[in-house]
Amino acid sequence: MTNRGDVQYYEEVPAHPAIGVVLLVGIGLLVFFGMKVPRVPRLILIFISALLGFIYLTFMRLTIIITSNRISVGYGFIKQNIRLSNIEYIETRHPPWYWYGGLGIRFGWDWSIGFVQNFRRGVRVTPIHGRRFFFSTDNPEAIVNIVNDLRQKLQ
Repeated sequence: MTNRGDVQYYEEVPAHPAIGVVLLVGIGLLVFFGMKVPRVPRLILIFISALLGFIYLTFMRLTIIITSNRISVGYGFIKQNIRLSNIEYIETRHPPWYWYGGLGIRFGWDWSIGFVQNFRRGVRVTPIHGRRFFFSTDNPEAIVNIVNDLRQKLQ
């Protein structure tokens, strides 16, 4: 994909603590109720618990990588990639909590894709071709400045 020497910016945004709490409570309830059921359904409960653990490990951090020619944002194997030459506009944004309706990968009211880790500020990318997307970050101004500088170098 990318050469590590080409990375201009790298960030991992940790998951909102609520995600971990909800999944741990879910696993705890499965274990509690699993003690009282016969053997066959217990295997199903173990599978569901493992699935919840996998979901947590996948969504526990949002990874943002900016190279000299593209932005990659995603959770584990679920990623959104865009070439810098395909970016029409990039801006910092603080969408209200109801805009994306929760945490994780969401569709916004304007049909943009949101990679929402927290309800603080983030970056919204408007491509020339394709769907707009938003992602949470701890450094939105830095990302916008880096991307705009890299886009100017490409021209």
